Amino acid sequence: MDGIKTSEEITINTNKLKHLKIEFIGVTYSASLVDASGIEIVKGYGNTEVEAINDLHSILI
Repeated sequence: MDGIKTSEEITINTNKLKHLKIEFIGVTYSASLVDASGIEIVKGYGNTEVEAINDLHSILI
């Protein structure tokens, strides 16, 4: 695994993600895959940002 850094916890500035929009709606998070014009294509939900991204990912696969 030369050159690959793994971690239990990674901090990411979600504002820097190009085609992923993270929102907090009431009591849940959503993660949306968006196109270049900002239109949401698919959305996942969760109790945390990571759960929402994982839900989005499971929908795609």
